[in-house]
Amino acid sequence: MRRPYVYVPIAIWLAVLAAWAQQAQKQIPKYKAIWEPVNYPQDAELGDVFFVSAEVGWVVGMAGSDAGDGGIILHTADGGQHWDVQLGNPHSATRCFFNLFFLDARHGWATQAGGGHLVRTTDGETWEEISKFQADEPYTFATPDVGFDVHGDEIYRTADGGRNWKLVFTCHDKVEVDGLMRDVGCRFHSISCPTAQACYAASGALPNNNAAIAATEDGGLTWNISRYVPNAGGGDYGLLFTDAKTGFMRGFAEIWSTLDGAQTWRKLPGTFPGGSTPRIRFADREVGWLANGRDLAYTSDGGKHWNAIEVRLPAGINSSSLPARDRGYVVGNHGMVYRYRVVPVEYTAKGMIAAPVIAAK
Repeated sequence: MRRPYVYVPIAIWLAVLAAWAQQAQKQIPKYKAIWEPVNYPQDAELGDVFFVSAEVGWVVGMAGSDAGDGGIILHTADGGQHWDVQLGNPHSATRCFFNLFFLDARHGWATQAGGGHLVRTTDGETWEEISKFQADEPYTFATPDVGFDVHGDEIYRTADGGRNWKLVFTCHDKVEVDGLMRDVGCRFHSISCPTAQACYAASGALPNNNAAIAATEDGGLTWNISRYVPNAGGGDYGLLFTDAKTGFMRGFAEIWSTLDGAQTWRKLPGTFPGGSTPRIRFADREVGWLANGRDLAYTSDGGKHWNAIEVRLPAGINSSSLPARDRGYVVGNHGMVYRYRVVPVEYTAKGMIAAPVIAAK
């Protein structure tokens, strides 16, 4: 028997077709992520990078064959399209620069090899040598005036932007090893100040395999050790707090996190770049990454989950900066600077390399 014909009004068909078209449109990506070259046009060894915004940043390193040649501090105001030498000379005997840190577009610091110096800018353009300083010592600043340097088991504080330093804390602790108590010192490796009053410093592994955390709540005038990262046997190589409660500590190829101001810590699952130099970088409280060599680990949920990928750039990554969730920079040898961007899917550029979209635009 022939089935009866069912009449469907044209308006319903149009509505169905519109829904299908809308769904198909949603499935077509509008954006993609890329690495694109914004290299410094010299055969330079670039060791550190710090961007204070998507466009404004600095890079340090050397253009010679060793730490005695061609030390430079580079600046860009257009996302790496153009680089200016603010300090040093790639064709001179200027010693190499290391360890960039900026509070904002005006206040920044860097260290220099060759006897050890700390240099500072207060206008984002001109630099001055302000004190003797070991180039590889971890330091940070909480305000344009107040900063901290960790050296062995000691924490030093400055109240004048880095010109003068005063010892404010020496770490000694009692730990139990095989049922016996030991008096030990704490060798600090890193320090972070999420606010002007709250700062944290982390040590390497103690004899009981824990790492000590020193904390201050009064702008660094007084410190105490009452917090530990358990089973941190790989040693600490980096510390970052995104606010007064939320922090991350990196071991050789591991990350621990705290959500309660360093009172408790947990080891995060995932695969992370190894090495003793990479720093954890966060653009905001949710989006962060860790890059070194050919490896990149990233998170878009505040560090709860991490993804790891291989980054196929012309040279290995020495350092990175993540000023925004859709903009980042990595630097390496031979003048390599690559910019991470989220762009429209139809965008093309010479030398660009596909990258993961870390966070929705």
